[in-house]
Amino acid sequence: MNNKETVKAAFSAPKSRHTPGKNISCKKISAALFCLTAALLLSSCSLALDEAPARPGQDRLAGIFVTSEYIRQGTPEIKMNSRGEITIEETTEKIYGTLNKDAGSTQPPITFPGLEGYGLYRLEFPEMDFTGTGVTDYSSGNDIVGYYTCDDFFTDLYFFSTDEEEGAEGSIYISPDVGFVYYFNPVYQQADGQIYLLPGTGLSTTSFTDGQKQSHDTSQSITRNRAGKEETKSYRFKVSIVAADPPAETELFFMSEDHQLLQSLTEAQLDALGERESPGLELPADVSYLILRQKTKNGAESTHRLFDRGEETLTYMMPAENHMLREIQLPLFWQDAGQ
Repeated sequence: MNNKETVKAAFSAPKSRHTPGKNISCKKISAALFCLTAALLLSSCSLALDEAPARPGQDRLAGIFVTSEYIRQGTPEIKMNSRGEITIEETTEKIYGTLNKDAGSTQPPITFPGLEGYGLYRLEFPEMDFTGTGVTDYSSGNDIVGYYTCDDFFTDLYFFSTDEEEGAEGSIYISPDVGFVYYFNPVYQQADGQIYLLPGTGLSTTSFTDGQKQSHDTSQSITRNRAGKEETKSYRFKVSIVAADPPAETELFFMSEDHQLLQSLTEAQLDALGERESPGLELPADVSYLILRQKTKNGAESTHRLFDRGEETLTYMMPAENHMLREIQLPLFWQDAGQ
């Protein structure tokens, strides 16, 4: 590969680099923009791949915006053909979004007027627009940097970047006690950097059990002429809807090296630590590991997760609005035994 490439997650300092041609993954750094893998064993069901058409002017597929409401098309056009017959043609109106470049903001990375939803994106901008590094395409004549970002509710995030393909995958976790309807609306980026979406297709179910997963893929291939040579590149985005029983009780146990309980924190205490201006958990030197216990709403089942000394982040799922689950991330600060 001739291009030099690194990867930057959203609009802040890079967290990981990759060598060209290799897949990469990225941790969620802020509550608004990044995602982390959730540790669940799941059965899966995938829908057929949607091939997104190349938009006029070869606008690039830049992501998926997931909504629970269908986005209606534009006003139908009534026309008369050459035989005098009246025809009705559906029109599609672009819905332009506003980009939020503030890395410290709690606002979504992109907002679309009048729409509520969750987006997963790979965006491109001139390198001069941002500090730090990104996926830089030197062959375009202008240095273009790719930025990956997503809304808060995405987990299991996976970004990939090769000569032939760019894209991202992510999951949204929901409670299995209700059915769901979701629409997957393709998002495009114009050559001038503007971002818009078009109405997409959806999936629904009235029966969803714990551990079940349904997925939706959208892709697009674009062929461009660069230096007299045609090059084809694919852009692909996959979103999975995953069912998971929401916990009703969460507790964290501090354990010593000889497996004795030192202290514990309730769910309310963990919430308070996460809401501080500088969230995080300070761990005394005598703490060897942590055990996170979560019970289901009926108390019949519970899960236990182990966090060894040295792990940087405590992660767990919690109930949120609209029957969804949100991943909580709490930085861990382990005190050395000599302190």
